[in-house]
Amino acid sequence: MDIETSNAIRLFFPNPSLSLVFFEAIANAFDADATEIKIDINLTSFDVSESLKVTIEDNGNGFTDENFDRFKSLLKPRDKYHKGVGRLVFLNYFHQVEVISTLENQVRSFVFKDKFDGSYLKNETTNKNNRTKSTKLIFTGFANKQIKSYDDIKPDTLKKRIIEHFLPMLSEFNRIGKKFTIQINLETLESNATKDFFTKETTIKPEDLPTLSVINISNIGIDAISTIEMHYHIQKTKEKSNLLTAVCIDGRTIPINLIQTSAIPFGYSVVFLFVSDFFHAKSDSSRQKLSVPDGINENRLYKMFRNEISTVLSKEIPEINKENFKVKKQFETKFPHLLGYFDENTVGLIDKDEALNNANQQLFSTQKELLQCDKMDDATFKKYLDISSRALTEYILYREGIIEKMKGMTESNSESDLHNLIVPRYQEYRQEKMANEIYQNNAWLLDDKFMTFRTVLSEADMGKVINAISLTDDNVEENGRPDIAMIFSADPNDKNPVDVVIVEIKKKTDNEKENIYAVNQLLDRAQKLVDFCPNIQRVWYYALIQVNENLSNRLRQMKWAPLFSKGKVFYQEFETYRKDSKIVPTPTFIMSFDALVSDAESRNHAFLEVLRNTIKKHVALNSNAIVSKLEI
Repeated sequence: MDIETSNAIRLFFPNPSLSLVFFEAIANAFDADATEIKIDINLTSFDVSESLKVTIEDNGNGFTDENFDRFKSLLKPRDKYHKGVGRLVFLNYFHQVEVISTLENQVRSFVFKDKFDGSYLKNETTNKNNRTKSTKLIFTGFANKQIKSYDDIKPDTLKKRIIEHFLPMLSEFNRIGKKFTIQINLETLESNATKDFFTKETTIKPEDLPTLSVINISNIGIDAISTIEMHYHIQKTKEKSNLLTAVCIDGRTIPINLIQTSAIPFGYSVVFLFVSDFFHAKSDSSRQKLSVPDGINENRLYKMFRNEISTVLSKEIPEINKENFKVKKQFETKFPHLLGYFDENTVGLIDKDEALNNANQQLFSTQKELLQCDKMDDATFKKYLDISSRALTEYILYREGIIEKMKGMTESNSESDLHNLIVPRYQEYRQEKMANEIYQNNAWLLDDKFMTFRTVLSEADMGKVINAISLTDDNVEENGRPDIAMIFSADPNDKNPVDVVIVEIKKKTDNEKENIYAVNQLLDRAQKLVDFCPNIQRVWYYALIQVNENLSNRLRQMKWAPLFSKGKVFYQEFETYRKDSKIVPTPTFIMSFDALVSDAESRNHAFLEVLRNTIKKHVALNSNAIVSKLEI
């Protein structure tokens, strides 16, 4: 052969499969006008892959001198629809292929293998009155260590794959009344009941083909000359869903990933084939991938195909509409900031991650367009308002996630787990980066007015502060400091006055004495902090403790004011005195853990509902405006 075979195999078939051996042999048989093809698969057992022998025989025209000349010279196809490399896949799986070709009274035989030099034997048949034609391929010497899958050689599976691969060609045979049979036989000495692997045979006949309906697609700017047809078949079955979406290229199907099989309800077999002149010869060398024609936008092309598929499936499969409605509601609930950016025609038919990614990309493109806009007219201002509400909605959704994570915490979580959820300890957040770092400060769980507070101390400085406010009876961590979360409104090392929020969690207990003592500790700690940081102007103190009925009554007796909450919250404003006798207000809150979670959830949900309804109204107004323009 004119080209080094082993290197050519890797070049032209980077992702081969054993099925391609059968496909190429059948394609060659059809090119030779064969109407009867027989495939015999023999092996001792599935585990003994070296015993695999495949014989494929057809009644097509044998090798003429011209055909053989093309065969022995790689990359010498008969026309633009043939690649001239298909036979290379034979040598990817078998060391040799014995070829016996009969044409009238001439028999040509040769062995196709690596470094094939084109030599052959040519003899006349002994019976000149029996002018037959046939070609037999005998594959031996399996080249791989093992057969990857039972399905690669099981007759029933091969039948399905062959029908799918040659469906356009076989359907055309049916249309013109051309009869054909493809017989597939498997013979093995050792069966495998677990894998349903037995000696078996099956036949592909015209009646096995699905009946395809045809729709002409309105070609919107894809190609000015060629038309597109969508051939489809939808059948109710009792088996799991089966899906084939492909383009037709030169009589074969080239699968394209348009929708996921999981989008098809159980019990349906679905086929969609797209046929057009501009697909001719537009596959890769192994006929496994579509090469999109020059000048055609692949995303736009596939989107058009999905829209057509969606329309048909919505009509033919009632369950699809139910799934569409359910998915749409899920998107509205979980991703309200992306409403209006989801492709309505494909919701429920494509992978949800892909749908979300596409919607996010569209939102990002709109944001980028606005940022690059020089003029602020009324239309641009409305877009700004819409994008701003979406950005705020995304942040509120993030807060919902934090609340859910907090609700999932149990007694096995440490106090530091909760503290770090409110605000990571010993971290520095700066005002100029608030847009990004606002996602790290979750002090809004306590009160939304703390959203703009920021921690500005290094780990070493924060350690000094916490050590300074430690009490004798504190239960300390391994680092020798009590587990306390702190967040400042500004840098306490500056001269400007600052507020500070302190969050302290006390171990759950119903012991009244311990809980009352924990409350008294708050005042001692506040005094130490004011002494250590003289520029503090206010201390917001939050203690999360177990608040049962007894403690609730005791706090009322001690003049703690109960606040409206879904849990139990008590408030009292204390006065802490600096060394210069000036008063530092110390508003102090005692909260049950469920109060923290429930109240934050209630506030956040109210924000989310307002934003969700605003975005839905905006999307509805835009949709109505578009419809009105189209009607005009």
